[in-house]
Amino acid sequence: MKNLIMRIGGVLRHPLSVSLAFLALLLALHYFDTRWRYVPFLVMVTLAIAALFFLLSRRPSFSLWAAGIMVLLIAAMSEAKFRLKGFSLHVFDFAFTGLDRSALSFLVGSYFHLLIGSIAVLAAALALLIVAFRGERLSGRSFGVRAGLLLVAAAGVFALYPDKKNEPGYVHYISGYDASSFFVSIGDLEFPFGHIVLSDRLDAVEAKGSLRDEVRCDVAAGKPDLFLILSESQTSPSYFPQVNVPEWMAASFRSQDQRVHPLQVETFGGGTWVTNFSVMTGLSGADFGWQSPYVTQILEGRVKGSLPSLLARCGYRTVAVIPMQASFVNEGPFLRSIGFQEIVDFDAMRPKSHFVRDSFYFDVVDRIVRAHREKDRRPLFISMQTMFPHGPYDMNLVPKETLPAKAFAPDAEANEYLRRVALAKQDLEDFRSKREQAPGPNGTVVLDFGDHQAVATKAYLQAGAPQGNLFADLNSLAYRTYYSVYAYGRDIDMRPFARPLDVGFLTASLIEAVGLPTSPTFEALARLRDACDGHYHTCADRTLVDQHLRQRQNAGLLDLD
Repeated sequence: MKNLIMRIGGVLRHPLSVSLAFLALLLALHYFDTRWRYVPFLVMVTLAIAALFFLLSRRPSFSLWAAGIMVLLIAAMSEAKFRLKGFSLHVFDFAFTGLDRSALSFLVGSYFHLLIGSIAVLAAALALLIVAFRGERLSGRSFGVRAGLLLVAAAGVFALYPDKKNEPGYVHYISGYDASSFFVSIGDLEFPFGHIVLSDRLDAVEAKGSLRDEVRCDVAAGKPDLFLILSESQTSPSYFPQVNVPEWMAASFRSQDQRVHPLQVETFGGGTWVTNFSVMTGLSGADFGWQSPYVTQILEGRVKGSLPSLLARCGYRTVAVIPMQASFVNEGPFLRSIGFQEIVDFDAMRPKSHFVRDSFYFDVVDRIVRAHREKDRRPLFISMQTMFPHGPYDMNLVPKETLPAKAFAPDAEANEYLRRVALAKQDLEDFRSKREQAPGPNGTVVLDFGDHQAVATKAYLQAGAPQGNLFADLNSLAYRTYYSVYAYGRDIDMRPFARPLDVGFLTASLIEAVGLPTSPTFEALARLRDACDGHYHTCADRTLVDQHLRQRQNAGLLDLD
């Protein structure tokens, strides 16, 4: 056995093996990062890690193999996260997602095949490194020489660190640069760790005008019941000419005015909570740069004047129905901090799995509505999230007897995704019919919106995209979903929805269109929407957005300290 290990170790140390492995590493780094410009930086990172291993182990060949394998494994983890969540691996993930038991439980349950594959790859890598370690003799290089190599490599990493001065803080992580993202993110670390990067931008802004922490509850037509429905992973199929869906399904994305209204969100393939954050608060997640995926953690208790807070102060009962555990990405505590009086989560509803049809969640809401109207005179605001169209898409959840087997898309996963969307739309239509039949004393308003696009249609998206990285542009089709709005027993003015909207303006437009209770904050958001032509983070006159945020900060509505 010892002789076999030594022979394999000799093969691993051979210059030809090392050279071939280095070439393979270069190709893999380019594949994971998509651009050659980051490969020199990544090579230097690999050499720095190898130098550290060499300093500790005194085995040069083992150190090179260990460093290369570590960099590739990190790149593979980042690629998986980007495909599932739309945001590459960041050093903060180990503090947030890595310690979030509900998030880990969901990922293990939903992507078990990936877990098994990952364990197999790790086991193989560990076996190779053990052989490389045991099959190599100690180097005679002194500690000083080994330490000097580490210092030189570390200096090379700093010299080649990507220049991001003219790049918004989030761009590197939404662009699919999956090999470099983790190592680049180390440069984002600031002390104290709770520092919010948006505060640096606003420190230099002088607000013109002011806001007040007050609400305006008088509504001439009374306060309608309000239902906001986050339609998981959905966007209008009309954006993809490669798919062929039934007319009734295409029509289900239209609003009461029979139009499909575009909604520009700030995350792709995942990050549902980022979109929900923007809808509820009237803030842009992208304004928080690389901290965008962590807004529900870092901003708990720091946002006032949100939609649920406004409605609660005006006498509404506010309820959030979420298909995950409340602790998932800290969304439950965050939602409570912005004005939701009740959180109905996975543990409270107890579905058989995360893959039940959306009718399950709509039935939960129906029961809440019936019980509420029997004994409570308050108007009702329910925000709910659906789940059925969520990935993964390598298992069939839609039986042929429920929906005809005719393919909606040529790709199997895209077809499965669209079949799930079809059933989700049927369940939504049933829910809207019930609201129309019993709108309540002051009417009912139902608004549903897509949180982000699905990875299942990513290939179709890229096939029709112009040259360049469409994920680096928040105005691209990659971030376009939709919203639809219906009013029953209530008039609605569709003019505030005349232009495409960034997600941060959605509820301000809804308040204006329906005549809901309002506040100086949402009135200011409506003015900002008009001045920026529906764009928020990418407003042509960015100073208007910064002044609005500074006004919120000065009024105690946004705490960034």
